[in-house]
Amino acid sequence: MSSDTAGTHRARSLHQTSRPVVLLVEDDNLVASALRMLLVRASYDVHIATDVDEALPAFEAHSIDVVVTDLLMPKGTGLDLLREIEQRDPEVPVIIVTADHSVQAAAQAVREHAFDYLTKPVKRERLLDTVARAVESRRQTQQERDAQARLREEHRQLSIRHQRTAMLLSVLYNRAAEGIIVADLEGRVVDVSESFVSLVGKPLYALLDTDVREWFEPHPTGGDVQDRVMALAGVSDAESHWRGEVTVRSGERQIPARMSLSLCESPEDEDHGPTRYVIGLVYFERSHEELSQRLQQADRLATVGLLAGSAAHEIKNELGPLLGYLSMIESGGSDPVESGMIGIMRESVRRVREHVDEILEPLRPRIRTRGAVVMGECVEDILKLLRRAGRLRRMTIDVSAPQDEVVVHADKDEVHQIAINLISNAIDALGDGGGGDRGSVRIELMRDGDYGVLRVTDDGSGIEQSLRAKVFEPFFTTKGSAGTGLGLPVVHDIVRSLRGRVTLDCPSQGGTIVTVHLPNYRA
Repeated sequence: MSSDTAGTHRARSLHQTSRPVVLLVEDDNLVASALRMLLVRASYDVHIATDVDEALPAFEAHSIDVVVTDLLMPKGTGLDLLREIEQRDPEVPVIIVTADHSVQAAAQAVREHAFDYLTKPVKRERLLDTVARAVESRRQTQQERDAQARLREEHRQLSIRHQRTAMLLSVLYNRAAEGIIVADLEGRVVDVSESFVSLVGKPLYALLDTDVREWFEPHPTGGDVQDRVMALAGVSDAESHWRGEVTVRSGERQIPARMSLSLCESPEDEDHGPTRYVIGLVYFERSHEELSQRLQQADRLATVGLLAGSAAHEIKNELGPLLGYLSMIESGGSDPVESGMIGIMRESVRRVREHVDEILEPLRPRIRTRGAVVMGECVEDILKLLRRAGRLRRMTIDVSAPQDEVVVHADKDEVHQIAINLISNAIDALGDGGGGDRGSVRIELMRDGDYGVLRVTDDGSGIEQSLRAKVFEPFFTTKGSAGTGLGLPVVHDIVRSLRGRVTLDCPSQGGTIVTVHLPNYRA
């Protein structure tokens, strides 16, 4: 039997029996009998051996708690037995009893790790007290060992659990559909998941230790992501979360996404205190291009209503004279060629066809051809259309532009959609004015470094703070049944695709300001 197995077997004695077990090793039968009777009366179970050769099998066969042995015996000394027992179970206390009063013998026993050293004749009280102390020492040692064994087992189980958890977290971290980004409290990237690496199209080393703002465009109302990260560092736990819209920079593409930021704290270890991080989950739609096209098509459908109202009035004006000329021809009046009626009717038909084309234009599929677009021309065309449709009545339109044209790199249809949505929203924000003057809209064209700027300001009632973050969500509208909720989301989407930016602000004095930056055209 190995020493560990024997030790484990013997360790059960104090827990499974009410009487501690003593191995008494004494070559004098009379002394052995007297000591045995004394110990049995003190509620100990006693096994007797006369020498080392008998003692070792008895020690192996029984769950011994204490060994009391004579020092000088035939076939080996008590110190020899002490060494053998220590090899088998070093936690079992051994008491040496001898008639030798020398200091050297006591010192040798102590060096050999004996529990105590008693000299003959041994007083009963001294023997019982020493054995009791040895039993208590054995009990405490076993309890400590059991506690350590439990701790080792708990540590082993926790280690296995942590390994499994780490493996699962690694799988979730790197294979989750959502992008994950970890930043320090200064907004520097500490780590990112494989899905985020794939999203931005950059290697991991290119992302680490960079500013978060390098990978996200500022949101029109949510602001800069890095500012959000740093703001979380100074808030209470109850406010340590943020959710909002973001735009991820992915090479030449700009991908809209939703982001959730949470303030987290790593546990304290031996070398460092707790460390705080901000964890960002980025929810993005890979099929955004298709969704974007659908939203823009829906927005163009909404624009058809505005165009149809204007064109229908003009078509009606053209059809009146045209029908009159046709009636004259049918009644056999003057020659249509000589009178020029054919030419007049041809011109009327041409204008009618132009009006119909205006209605159909937003519905026709387009291949985007981005190049030089003069923003002022788009604004003039839109104001002409709105004026003809009667949308500019009882209000003031103020247009401000530099002498040199503001030319941006875009598709003309894209700039047209941006401008008509912003201007129409500003007009709608004025309301009906209660039958009087409705207010004013200011349209500004300017340059700002590498960007051309279109800014549209109205003096309406503005937008509530709680609603500003939602106005760029598809189908959210503050106009009730009169709005589609597509205008600003489409503007935001187009501006992102052009690598520009859009911001919305509502001054405290009222009104709304929407500003669009588009890259300048460079020949």
